[in-house]
Amino acid sequence: MDRRQYLRAALAFGCSSALAGCFDRVDASTGSDDDGGLEVADRSGERALARSAGRLNEATYVFETDSDLDDGEFDPSVAEDRLADARESLEDAAEAREDDADVDELRAYAAVLEDLLAVAETVTDEDLEADAETIPESMANRRLADASATVDDLHDRIDGADDRLEDVIAALGSLDADRLTARSVVDPAELEPGVSKLEDVVRALAALVAGFEATIEGYESLECGRKRSEEGEHERAREAFNEAERAFETATKRLEDGRARAPETLDSLFETELRRNDSLERATAGFVGATDATLDRDPATARSRREDAEAELEAADSV
Repeated sequence: MDRRQYLRAALAFGCSSALAGCFDRVDASTGSDDDGGLEVADRSGERALARSAGRLNEATYVFETDSDLDDGEFDPSVAEDRLADARESLEDAAEAREDDADVDELRAYAAVLEDLLAVAETVTDEDLEADAETIPESMANRRLADASATVDDLHDRIDGADDRLEDVIAALGSLDADRLTARSVVDPAELEPGVSKLEDVVRALAALVAGFEATIEGYESLECGRKRSEEGEHERAREAFNEAERAFETATKRLEDGRARAPETLDSLFETELRRNDSLERATAGFVGATDATLDRDPATARSRREDAEAELEAADSV
């Protein structure tokens, strides 16, 4: 599931030049306390707040530039370290600047970065990719319970990422950009294009998993129909085959909807599953036709349609 190359572009927030200026202003604001021996006011809170702003900018910058997504790797540890430093400095600032709106605003920005790191880490998780790749093989070998359990687990992880991304979107809309930029923090608007593209990745993955889910339901109904047909329960077999056909059509629709928002790097995976479901739809149509011919006492047509259906089913399993 080669999606990391896309994510590198998706998460390129385009704020490198803006951050460079932010770093300069933060460095200037954290100057020395040495004022030639003159007595000065306690500036510890101001310095802590400036340090926090600098670390938040660094976390954003590191997240943008140092994630080796082209090679299929994502290591959030450096950005997380910068974020942890920022939070520590914010606590120092809070002690010196009680009930300070600037501290609260930087905390809100830190929370947005934390959620972005978590979402990106989820959708680039190698375990998620490996688990997704087991589903087609499980379906082809009719280990449908295993495939279904994996789908349920993927649903939980992707839904969690989706919920967290929704929190990011809501939080971005409530941030005070003027207050943040006055404190030399990168403008939150710089995050929005990356968030939007990351949202596309999450939605595409959700659609892919939903497609898997419907395909599994179709396989279950298909197997039920074949068993009933072997037992001579042709009316009930036709009902099961019709259910299977509807499930595969649903899977196709979900996959097509997801592919419309998916990055190019997910295209091949969507294309594979769409080909599989195309063959499965033809297979179930063939089984329905064979069952109808059996009920009409036309064994030659029934045999022909069944052979065609079995060939389509084999093609689906070998995609």
